[in-house]
Parts: sequence; structure tokens; C-alpha cells
Amino acid sequence: MRKLLEQSLNRLRAGEPVVWCVILAAEGSTPRGVGAKMAVFADGSSCGTVGGGAVELQAAAFARGLGDRAVIRSYDLYSGGSTATGMICGGRVELGFLPFPPRSAELLAGILEALEEPRGRGLRLWISPDGAFGLSLAEDADRTSGEPRLPKAPLCARQPDGSICLTEPLAPDYRIYLFGGGHVSAALVPVLLPLGFPVTVIDPRPELADPARFPGAWVIRGDFEPFPAAVKVTERDYIVVMTPGHEHDLAVLRQALRTPASYIGCIGSRKKTAYVNQALAAEGFPPAQLERIHAPIGLPIGARTPEEIAVSIAAQLILHRAAHP
Repeated sequence: MRKLLEQSLNRLRAGEPVVWCVILAAEGSTPRGVGAKMAVFADGSSCGTVGGGAVELQAAAFARGLGDRAVIRSYDLYSGGSTATGMICGGRVELGFLPFPPRSAELLAGILEALEEPRGRGLRLWISPDGAFGLSLAEDADRTSGEPRLPKAPLCARQPDGSICLTEPLAPDYRIYLFGGGHVSAALVPVLLPLGFPVTVIDPRPELADPARFPGAWVIRGDFEPFPAAVKVTERDYIVVMTPGHEHDLAVLRQALRTPASYIGCIGSRKKTAYVNQALAAEGFPPAQLERIHAPIGLPIGARTPEEIAVSIAAQLILHRAAHP
């Protein structure tokens, strides 16, 4: 979302129009789901994706010829029929095309600014039958107000007047707490962020707890034990342990196991993993608790370099997210 907003804003401020293509509905087998976005620019280039292939090519071509009204179009991902794309996935997607004129720059700037404090805030997009459309920030309702809260994932609703409203959170309601800012962390963060994982890096060392080292992530300069006050782990959050030594790993893990974290992973060799598990067992943690720890962290792909290890960890996190939506 951030990259799409930034590139769209740059084009609008340069006086160029921008068209967003947004998936409003997806049925059957489709590459992307509701809420996926692609921005199409005047020179034919684009940012983001609505699934690739023929759908994306046809959508981009249609967007370049769009007027000043929003349009909704359906695409069938199979051969044959008037709306077919020639693809054989077997699904169907409905795309909304939103033409933003240059005067929309400040609107997108406000949404981009909201990404700095994304929790509890969402994006609401609506399209009326006559082609009027709007985009605004949506605040999570107060628990006592009786109003619906933001959905956990993009939600598209059709109104009685025929208009369509898409509401989505600005950021996922989970976070990766990454303890340790060393070489592997520096390689891992830029892999995770484009995958939609919000990351907080925690390290007491000033040369590593540097926001410039982890652009796009939140960085906390704080001790590993106890957890900094800003670290509030929920049942949807992830804890990744990459501290500079096994004693620090133990300090983080004994705290992590007392949280409801959805995922706990620790980097290290099998020998270190056995030592850490033995130490935690001696402290009274039962086997069922120790089984929560993914260690050695990452999928077994023979990774050796920090960059390869980052790929193996990211793959495991994707697998976990898919299994625990």
C-alpha cells in the first residue's frame, strides 16, 4: 500500500492523472483477492498488481483510456465468452477503476500520513452507479458506540442504492516483533515488508537500533529483558528471536512463551536449539510450550548467507500466516 500511495502521489503532484484498479469481488480460482490494487500511470507504467496475466494487461489498457468517472468491469479467467481473458484459472474478478485527477494529491497525502499510525484506522472506498467515487479514512469505532468495527480483511458491501463500498484496515492487525538487529535481521526486514508483514525491531545497541538501518519498520532501542513497554504481544503477533547470543535468546524466549503469540521462532544451529530447549525445560516449561518454538527458524532450503536465511524465514512466516488466517 505504501509504495502504491507514494508513486501515485508523486505522479499527481507532477500534474499527471492516475487510475487505480481495485478488486471488488473475486470468485473461484483467482490470483489475487478483494482489495488488491494496481495504479496505472499516463506513460503506461504501473505499480501494484491485480493478479498479473491477461487480466492485468486488459485492465491496464482499459485504465489508460478511462474518462473522469469510475467504472466497474468483470473479467472471466477462462476461455470463451464476451468477458473471457483467455486464462484458464476458472475464476472471475470484478474490478473498480478509479480515475484520480492531480487535485487528488492532498487526499492521498493524508492517507499516506495515516500509515505512520495504522492500527485502528482503515480505508473506505465507494463507487456509485453513476460513476461518482470517493476515498476516505475510516476510524475504528469505539467499543461502546455500537457501530461496526473495522473488518480484519478487505470487505466489499453492495448498498441498496446500487453503490459499492470497500472497507479495509490500513495495516494487518498483527505484527512481527524482531529481537536483534544484526546481519540477518537487516536482510530479513526488506523481505518481510513488501509481503505485508509489519515489523518492529528491538535492540539495545544504538548502532543497530537505528531507523535508517530498517526503513519502513518501527525500531525500538530497548533491552531484551524485560520487553520494552511498547511491546504488547497479542495472539495474532509473531516473535522472531535473533539476539547476539544464547543467553539473550533465553531471556527473550522465556518471556515469549508467557505470551499468547501466534508464532515464536529462534535462529541458531540444532546444537544451540537443543541447549536452549534443555535450559527452558529445566526452568519448568513443559514440552507442549517448547513445541511452540520454531527452531532452527526457517524452512530447510539449505540457506547459508543472511540473504538466503531471510528467504527461508520469510517462507516459513508466509506458511504460518496462510495456516492461521
